Amino acid sequence: MKQRLVVLPDHGQLMVSADLHGNMQDLLALEAHFERLRSSSSNVHWVLLGDLVHGPDSAARARQPELYDFPDESFAVVDHVGKLQAAWPGNVHLLLGNHDHGHVGGVHTSKFHHDEVEHLESTLSADQRARLVAVLEGAALVAIAPCGVLLAHGSPDASLFDVHAVNSLDLDPRNNDRHGQWLLSSLLGSYGQPDAVTREVLEHAGRSAGMDLRVVVHGHDRDEAGFFVEGEHQVCAVVFGAPPRNKRFVVLDLAARYPDAHAFREGHEVLRLYPTA
Repeated sequence: MKQRLVVLPDHGQLMVSADLHGNMQDLLALEAHFERLRSSSSNVHWVLLGDLVHGPDSAARARQPELYDFPDESFAVVDHVGKLQAAWPGNVHLLLGNHDHGHVGGVHTSKFHHDEVEHLESTLSADQRARLVAVLEGAALVAIAPCGVLLAHGSPDASLFDVHAVNSLDLDPRNNDRHGQWLLSSLLGSYGQPDAVTREVLEHAGRSAGMDLRVVVHGHDRDEAGFFVEGEHQVCAVVFGAPPRNKRFVVLDLAARYPDAHAFREGHEVLRLYPTA
C-alpha cells in the first residue's frame, strides 16, 4: 500500500491551496507565491487539497463568467503538479479530491459533464492518460502538522479516528472493508461537520498521531467570498468558485500553534491569490 498520510515537520512554512478544477492560471499564480516563500526559506511545504481536474463547460462559462470564464486545462494542471513534485520532492504534496478520484477507481462525477472522467479521458492520448493516473494514484489523503492542523479534501466525519488507517485504504472502494469505504467517502466527499463532530475527529486523530490537532483545513466546498469558517475548528480557503479578487489560500508557520479557526487571520495566514484584482 502507498503512504496516504503526510506528516509535516515542526518548523518552516506551510502553504495550502484548495480546488483548481483545471484552472492553469490559478496554479501558476500559486506557484509564484510558493517560489516567493522559497526565496526566503528552503523549508517550505505546499499542500494542494485536490480536485485538480474537471473545469467548467461552455454553458457554465457563459452563465457565470465572473466565476467560470477560464479554459479547462485539467491534464496540463495535473501534469504540472507532477513536475512540481518531481522538482521539489518531499515539499509539494497532493491530496486526492473526489473529482480526481474518478480517474483512479472512484465514482465518476457529473458537475459540468454527464461523465467528467470519460469526457476528460476521451481527449487524452494513452501516454497522457498514464501520466494523469500516475500523479493521481500517488496522491495522499490526509496531512497533519504539529502546529495543530489536519488537512484533507473534505472535512472528515467520525470515521477518521486513527490517521494511520488511511495508509491501508485502497483507492478502489470495492477493495476496502465497510469502515474503509466510509472513511474514504468522508475524506473525499464530506462538507462541513457539526462542531462537536470535528472536535471529536481532531481529538481522536491527534491522539493516534501523538499530536494536539485543533483545526481542519479542507477544500471541496466553494464560496464566492473566498474564505469561510465553520464552527470553531474548520476553515476553507477557496480558489475555484470565487471571483479572482476573492480567491484565497493559506500560509502557516509550522513552528507556531493554531488553537482554533479564529487564529486564521486575513492578511496574515489567509492571503489573496490576486491581491491587486
